Amino acid sequence: MQDFNEMKKDKAKRITGFFGILVALILVFSGVLTDISMKDDNLIQSRNKSMAQIQKQKKNSIDMIVVGDSLSYSAISPMQLWNSYGYSSFVCAQSGQRIQETYSMLQTAFENQKPKLVIMETNPMFRVRGKSEEIQSSMLETCNRYFPIFRYHDVWKPLLFGKQYSEQGYNGFLIRAGKKAYGKGETYMERPLKTEKIDAGISDYMDKIMALCEKNNARLVLVSVPSPRNYNNGRHNTLQQYAKEKNLTYLDFNKSVKDIGINWKQDCLDKGDHLNISGATKVTAYLGDYLHNNTDLKDHRGETAYKKWNKKSKEYQRLVASKIFVIRQ
Repeated sequence: MQDFNEMKKDKAKRITGFFGILVALILVFSGVLTDISMKDDNLIQSRNKSMAQIQKQKKNSIDMIVVGDSLSYSAISPMQLWNSYGYSSFVCAQSGQRIQETYSMLQTAFENQKPKLVIMETNPMFRVRGKSEEIQSSMLETCNRYFPIFRYHDVWKPLLFGKQYSEQGYNGFLIRAGKKAYGKGETYMERPLKTEKIDAGISDYMDKIMALCEKNNARLVLVSVPSPRNYNNGRHNTLQQYAKEKNLTYLDFNKSVKDIGINWKQDCLDKGDHLNISGATKVTAYLGDYLHNNTDLKDHRGETAYKKWNKKSKEYQRLVASKIFVIRQ
Protein backbone atom coordinates (compact mmCIF):
# COMPACT_ATOMS: atom_id res chain seq x y z
CA MET A 1 0.00 0.00 0.00
CA GLN A 2 2.85 2.34 0.88
CA ASP A 3 4.59 1.55 -2.42
CA PHE A 4 1.37 2.33 -4.31
CA ASN A 5 1.07 5.72 -2.57
CA GLU A 6 4.71 6.45 -3.34
CA MET A 7 4.09 5.60 -7.00
CA LYS A 8 1.13 7.99 -7.08
CA LYS A 9 3.24 10.76 -5.56
CA ASP A 10 6.07 10.13 -8.03
CA LYS A 11 3.61 10.21 -10.94
CA ALA A 12 2.08 13.45 -9.68
CA LYS A 13 5.56 14.98 -9.36
CA ARG A 14 6.46 13.92 -12.92
CA ILE A 15 3.22 15.38 -14.30
CA THR A 16 3.70 18.60 -12.35
CA GLY A 17 7.29 18.81 -13.50
CA PHE A 18 6.30 18.21 -17.13
CA PHE A 19 3.71 20.98 -17.11
CA GLY A 20 6.09 23.26 -15.26
CA ILE A 21 8.71 22.80 -17.97
CA LEU A 22 6.07 23.20 -20.69
CA VAL A 23 4.82 26.51 -19.24
CA ALA A 24 8.40 27.72 -18.83
CA LEU A 25 9.16 26.93 -22.48
CA ILE A 26 5.97 28.65 -23.63
CA LEU A 27 6.89 31.75 -21.63
CA VAL A 28 10.44 31.79 -23.01
CA PHE A 29 9.36 31.38 -26.63
CA SER A 30 6.53 33.89 -26.08
CA GLY A 31 9.12 36.43 -24.99
CA VAL A 32 11.37 35.66 -27.96
CA LEU A 33 8.56 35.93 -30.53
CA THR A 34 7.21 39.09 -28.93
CA ASP A 35 10.66 40.69 -29.03
CA ILE A 36 11.10 39.74 -32.70
CA SER A 37 7.63 41.06 -33.54
CA MET A 38 8.22 44.35 -31.75
CA LYS A 39 11.44 44.94 -33.71
CA ASP A 40 9.91 44.31 -37.13
CA ASP A 41 6.13 44.33 -37.50
CA ASN A 42 6.48 43.47 -41.20
CA LEU A 43 6.91 39.92 -39.94
CA ILE A 44 3.40 40.01 -38.45
CA GLN A 45 0.26 39.22 -40.41
CA SER A 46 -2.19 42.09 -40.69
CA ARG A 47 -4.67 40.93 -38.02
CA ASN A 48 -2.05 41.28 -35.29
CA LYS A 49 -0.14 44.32 -36.52
CA SER A 50 -2.00 46.92 -34.48
CA MET A 51 -1.56 44.84 -31.31
CA ALA A 52 2.21 44.96 -31.80
CA GLN A 53 2.34 48.55 -33.04
CA ILE A 54 0.45 50.10 -30.13
CA GLN A 55 2.95 48.53 -27.75
CA LYS A 56 5.78 50.23 -29.64
CA GLN A 57 4.37 53.74 -29.24
CA LYS A 58 6.13 56.08 -26.84
CA LYS A 59 4.66 55.75 -23.35
CA ASN A 60 1.63 57.98 -22.69
CA SER A 61 1.85 59.57 -26.13
CA ILE A 62 -1.58 58.53 -27.47
CA ASP A 63 -4.63 60.54 -26.38
CA MET A 64 -7.27 58.63 -28.37
CA ILE A 65 -7.61 54.92 -29.11
CA VAL A 66 -9.94 53.53 -31.78
CA VAL A 67 -10.99 49.88 -31.55
CA GLY A 68 -13.11 47.75 -33.82
CA ASP A 69 -12.92 45.69 -36.98
CA SER A 70 -11.92 46.56 -40.55
CA LEU A 71 -14.58 49.27 -40.73
CA SER A 72 -12.42 51.18 -38.23
CA TYR A 73 -9.10 51.01 -40.02
CA SER A 74 -10.83 51.86 -43.30
CA ALA A 75 -12.63 54.97 -42.03
CA ILE A 76 -10.77 56.82 -39.25
CA SER A 77 -7.37 58.31 -40.08
CA PRO A 78 -5.07 59.35 -37.19
CA MET A 79 -2.72 61.21 -39.54
CA GLN A 80 -5.57 63.35 -40.87
CA LEU A 81 -6.66 64.16 -37.31
CA TRP A 82 -3.07 65.07 -36.52
CA ASN A 83 -2.75 67.31 -39.55
CA SER A 84 -6.02 69.14 -38.83
CA TYR A 85 -5.99 69.31 -35.03
CA GLY A 86 -2.74 67.87 -33.66
CA TYR A 87 -4.56 65.01 -31.94
CA SER A 88 -2.50 61.91 -31.18
CA SER A 89 -4.54 58.82 -31.96
CA PHE A 90 -4.10 55.19 -32.92
CA VAL A 91 -6.44 52.68 -34.56
CA CYS A 92 -6.23 49.33 -32.75
CA ALA A 93 -8.39 47.39 -35.17
CA GLN A 94 -8.40 43.91 -36.69
CA SER A 95 -10.28 42.41 -39.59
CA GLY A 96 -13.32 40.65 -38.17
CA GLN A 97 -12.42 41.75 -34.65
CA ARG A 98 -14.49 39.90 -32.06
CA ILE A 99 -15.65 41.54 -28.86
CA GLN A 100 -13.17 39.44 -26.86
CA GLU A 101 -10.37 40.86 -29.00
CA THR A 102 -11.68 44.39 -28.54
CA TYR A 103 -11.38 43.97 -24.78
CA SER A 104 -7.92 42.40 -25.03
CA MET A 105 -6.75 45.14 -27.38
CA LEU A 106 -7.78 47.80 -24.89
CA GLN A 107 -6.09 45.95 -22.04
CA THR A 108 -2.87 45.99 -24.04
CA ALA A 109 -3.20 49.64 -25.03
CA PHE A 110 -3.81 50.75 -21.44
CA GLU A 111 -0.61 49.06 -20.31
CA ASN A 112 1.49 51.74 -22.02
CA GLN A 113 -0.96 54.54 -22.76
CA LYS A 114 -3.38 56.80 -20.91
CA PRO A 115 -5.87 57.86 -23.60
CA LYS A 116 -8.53 60.33 -22.63
CA LEU A 117 -10.89 58.96 -25.23
CA VAL A 118 -11.73 55.50 -26.57
CA ILE A 119 -13.79 55.30 -29.74
CA MET A 120 -15.36 51.92 -30.34
CA GLU A 121 -16.71 51.14 -33.79
CA THR A 122 -19.85 49.15 -33.06
CA ASN A 123 -19.81 46.37 -35.66
CA PRO A 124 -18.18 43.82 -33.27
CA MET A 125 -21.26 44.19 -31.06
CA PHE A 126 -23.21 42.27 -33.71
CA ARG A 127 -20.59 39.64 -34.51
CA VAL A 128 -22.13 36.68 -32.67
CA ARG A 129 -21.57 32.98 -33.23
CA GLY A 130 -22.74 29.93 -31.31
CA LYS A 131 -22.27 29.72 -27.56
CA SER A 132 -19.48 27.13 -27.79
CA GLU A 133 -17.64 29.23 -30.39
CA GLU A 134 -17.89 32.30 -28.17
CA ILE A 135 -16.46 30.36 -25.23
CA GLN A 136 -13.61 29.16 -27.44
CA SER A 137 -12.96 32.75 -28.57
CA SER A 138 -12.76 33.90 -24.96
CA MET A 139 -10.34 31.12 -24.06
CA LEU A 140 -8.23 31.69 -27.17
CA GLU A 141 -7.91 35.43 -26.57
CA THR A 142 -6.92 34.79 -22.95
CA CYS A 143 -4.17 32.47 -24.18
CA ASN A 144 -3.10 35.02 -26.81
CA ARG A 145 -2.82 37.72 -24.18
CA TYR A 146 -0.84 35.84 -21.55
CA PHE A 147 1.09 33.57 -23.91
CA PRO A 148 1.91 35.64 -27.05
CA ILE A 149 3.45 32.60 -28.72
CA PHE A 150 -0.10 31.72 -29.78
CA ARG A 151 -0.66 35.17 -31.32
CA TYR A 152 2.69 35.45 -33.07
CA HIS A 153 3.26 31.80 -33.93
CA ASP A 154 3.39 32.55 -37.69
CA VAL A 155 6.43 34.82 -37.33
CA TRP A 156 8.79 31.93 -38.11
CA LYS A 157 7.45 31.70 -41.68
CA PRO A 158 8.70 35.12 -42.87
CA LEU A 159 11.89 34.59 -40.88
CA LEU A 160 12.60 31.36 -42.78
CA PHE A 161 11.24 32.25 -46.20
CA GLY A 162 11.78 36.01 -46.29
CA LYS A 163 8.11 36.89 -46.76
CA GLN A 164 7.07 40.33 -45.54
CA TYR A 165 3.59 41.52 -44.52
CA SER A 166 4.12 45.17 -45.36
CA GLU A 167 1.13 47.49 -45.73
CA GLN A 168 0.54 51.22 -46.14
CA GLY A 169 -0.43 51.66 -42.50
CA TYR A 170 -0.44 54.93 -40.60
CA ASN A 171 -1.07 54.49 -36.87
CA GLY A 172 -3.29 51.51 -37.57
CA PHE A 173 -5.18 53.12 -40.47
CA LEU A 174 -4.87 51.47 -43.88
CA ILE A 175 -4.94 53.47 -47.10
CA ARG A 176 -7.39 51.56 -49.27
CA ALA A 177 -7.61 53.01 -52.76
CA GLY A 178 -9.94 50.60 -54.53
CA LYS A 179 -13.36 51.69 -55.78
CA LYS A 180 -16.48 49.58 -56.26
CA ALA A 181 -19.67 51.60 -56.02
CA TYR A 182 -22.63 50.86 -53.80
CA GLY A 183 -25.51 51.16 -56.25
CA LYS A 184 -28.69 50.71 -54.21
CA GLY A 185 -29.20 54.34 -53.28
CA GLU A 186 -28.61 56.18 -50.03
CA THR A 187 -31.82 55.20 -48.23
CA TYR A 188 -30.52 52.03 -46.55
CA MET A 189 -31.03 53.58 -43.11
CA GLU A 190 -34.70 54.21 -43.77
CA ARG A 191 -35.61 50.53 -43.68
CA PRO A 192 -38.11 50.21 -40.79
CA LEU A 193 -36.47 47.19 -39.17
CA LYS A 194 -37.21 46.21 -35.60
CA THR A 195 -34.69 46.79 -32.85
CA GLU A 196 -32.15 43.95 -32.71
CA LYS A 197 -31.23 42.34 -29.42
CA ILE A 198 -27.63 42.51 -28.20
CA ASP A 199 -26.41 39.02 -27.29
CA ALA A 200 -25.87 38.37 -23.57
CA GLY A 201 -22.24 37.41 -24.12
CA ILE A 202 -21.60 40.64 -26.03
CA SER A 203 -23.29 42.60 -23.25
CA ASP A 204 -21.04 40.97 -20.65
CA TYR A 205 -17.92 41.98 -22.55
CA MET A 206 -19.25 45.48 -23.09
CA ASP A 207 -19.59 45.77 -19.31
CA LYS A 208 -15.94 44.73 -19.02
CA ILE A 209 -14.91 47.28 -21.64
CA MET A 210 -16.81 50.06 -19.89
CA ALA A 211 -15.30 49.12 -16.53
CA LEU A 212 -11.81 49.05 -18.07
CA CYS A 213 -12.27 52.51 -19.59
CA GLU A 214 -13.63 53.88 -16.32
CA LYS A 215 -10.73 52.39 -14.38
CA ASN A 216 -8.30 54.14 -16.72
CA ASN A 217 -10.20 57.46 -16.77
CA ALA A 218 -10.99 57.17 -20.47
CA ARG A 219 -14.29 58.28 -21.95
CA LEU A 220 -15.92 55.62 -24.15
CA VAL A 221 -17.79 56.75 -27.27
CA LEU A 222 -19.64 54.37 -29.60
CA VAL A 223 -19.37 55.14 -33.32
CA SER A 224 -20.94 53.49 -36.36
CA VAL A 225 -19.16 54.43 -39.59
CA PRO A 226 -21.06 54.47 -42.90
CA SER A 227 -21.57 50.93 -44.17
CA PRO A 228 -24.79 49.87 -45.94
CA ARG A 229 -23.89 46.20 -45.66
CA ASN A 230 -23.51 46.32 -41.89
CA TYR A 231 -25.97 48.95 -40.67
CA ASN A 232 -29.68 49.65 -40.91
CA ASN A 233 -32.38 51.33 -38.89
CA GLY A 234 -32.83 48.27 -36.67
CA ARG A 235 -29.23 48.30 -35.54
CA HIS A 236 -29.35 52.05 -35.09
CA ASN A 237 -32.33 51.70 -32.75
CA THR A 238 -30.56 48.93 -30.81
CA LEU A 239 -27.39 50.96 -30.32
CA GLN A 240 -29.21 54.17 -29.53
CA GLN A 241 -31.25 52.42 -26.83
CA TYR A 242 -28.17 50.65 -25.47
CA ALA A 243 -26.16 53.87 -25.27
CA LYS A 244 -29.01 55.60 -23.46
CA GLU A 245 -29.23 52.78 -20.89
CA LYS A 246 -25.46 52.80 -20.31
CA ASN A 247 -25.12 56.59 -20.37
CA LEU A 248 -22.77 56.49 -23.35
CA THR A 249 -22.42 58.84 -26.31
CA TYR A 250 -23.42 57.18 -29.57
CA LEU A 251 -22.58 58.67 -32.97
CA ASP A 252 -24.19 56.96 -35.95
CA PHE A 253 -22.55 58.39 -39.05
CA ASN A 254 -24.90 56.32 -41.19
CA LYS A 255 -27.57 58.85 -40.22
CA SER A 256 -25.27 61.69 -41.32
CA VAL A 257 -24.17 60.43 -44.73
CA LYS A 258 -25.42 63.55 -46.54
CA ASP A 259 -23.80 65.91 -44.03
CA ILE A 260 -20.55 63.98 -44.30
CA GLY A 261 -20.74 64.18 -48.07
CA ILE A 262 -20.43 60.48 -48.84
CA ASN A 263 -20.75 59.67 -52.54
CA TRP A 264 -21.37 55.93 -52.79
CA LYS A 265 -20.16 55.89 -56.39
CA GLN A 266 -16.73 57.19 -55.38
CA ASP A 267 -16.21 56.62 -51.68
CA CYS A 268 -16.92 52.89 -51.40
CA LEU A 269 -14.25 50.20 -51.52
CA ASP A 270 -16.39 47.11 -52.04
CA LYS A 271 -20.04 47.65 -52.88
CA GLY A 272 -21.36 48.86 -49.54
CA ASP A 273 -19.08 47.26 -46.97
CA HIS A 274 -15.99 49.43 -46.38
CA LEU A 275 -15.06 52.99 -47.26
CA ASN A 276 -12.01 53.70 -49.39
CA ILE A 277 -9.54 56.51 -48.70
CA SER A 278 -11.83 59.05 -50.37
CA GLY A 279 -14.69 58.19 -48.01
CA ALA A 280 -12.35 57.93 -45.03
CA THR A 281 -11.14 61.50 -45.43
CA LYS A 282 -14.74 62.71 -45.27
CA VAL A 283 -15.63 60.62 -42.23
CA THR A 284 -12.44 61.63 -40.42
CA ALA A 285 -13.09 65.31 -41.15
CA TYR A 286 -16.61 64.95 -39.73
CA LEU A 287 -15.33 63.12 -36.66
CA GLY A 288 -12.55 65.67 -36.19
CA ASP A 289 -15.08 68.49 -36.12
CA TYR A 290 -17.03 66.64 -33.43
CA LEU A 291 -13.91 66.04 -31.37
CA HIS A 292 -12.84 69.66 -31.69
CA ASN A 293 -16.20 70.89 -30.40
CA ASN A 294 -16.94 68.24 -27.78
CA THR A 295 -13.65 67.08 -26.23
CA ASP A 296 -10.55 68.59 -24.68
CA LEU A 297 -8.03 66.60 -26.69
CA LYS A 298 -4.72 68.43 -26.85
CA ASP A 299 -2.99 69.88 -29.92
CA HIS A 300 0.53 68.42 -29.84
CA ARG A 301 1.80 69.80 -33.17
CA GLY A 302 4.28 72.23 -31.63
CA GLU A 303 5.80 69.75 -29.20
CA THR A 304 9.29 68.35 -29.71
CA ALA A 305 8.22 64.90 -28.55
CA TYR A 306 5.91 64.65 -31.57
CA LYS A 307 8.37 65.87 -34.19
CA LYS A 308 8.22 62.57 -36.09
CA TRP A 309 4.45 62.90 -36.38
CA ASN A 310 4.83 66.03 -38.53
CA LYS A 311 7.20 64.24 -40.89
CA LYS A 312 4.93 61.21 -41.10
CA SER A 313 1.92 63.44 -41.71
CA LYS A 314 3.54 65.13 -44.73
CA GLU A 315 4.35 61.76 -46.26
CA TYR A 316 0.77 60.65 -45.62
CA GLN A 317 -0.75 63.76 -47.19
CA ARG A 318 1.27 63.39 -50.39
CA LEU A 319 0.30 59.74 -50.76
CA VAL A 320 -3.37 60.29 -49.99
CA ALA A 321 -3.68 63.23 -52.38
CA SER A 322 -2.46 61.09 -55.29
CA LYS A 323 -4.82 58.22 -54.39
CA ILE A 324 -7.87 60.45 -54.01
CA PHE A 325 -7.13 62.23 -57.30
CA VAL A 326 -7.37 58.91 -59.15
CA ILE A 327 -10.48 57.74 -57.27
CA ARG A 328 -12.46 60.91 -57.91
CA GLN A 329 -11.84 61.04 -61.66
